[in-house]
Amino acid sequence: MLSKIIVSSYAVFIEISLWLSLLLFVIGGWNFSNPMTGEGGGFMGAIIGLIIWFVIAVVFFGAFLILEDIRISVKRIEEAK
Repeated sequence: MLSKIIVSSYAVFIEISLWLSLLLFVIGGWNFSNPMTGEGGGFMGAIIGLIIWFVIAVVFFGAFLILEDIRISVKRIEEAK
């Protein structure tokens, strides 16, 4: 019973993790500035943070999302029988 709850909440946990990491990277990019000149940050920093987040999300979260998709596909096949 507990294992089924954990497996069913897996996708929700991944989704929340993706949104929180997106928020952190955009805020971090917005606040980032060049320590030598004090320039940077703002809108361009947020865009750069978004690009960096996307690359990291594809690498780290992609495998987990594929596993979730496989789990859903197997569940549909089992229900079809």
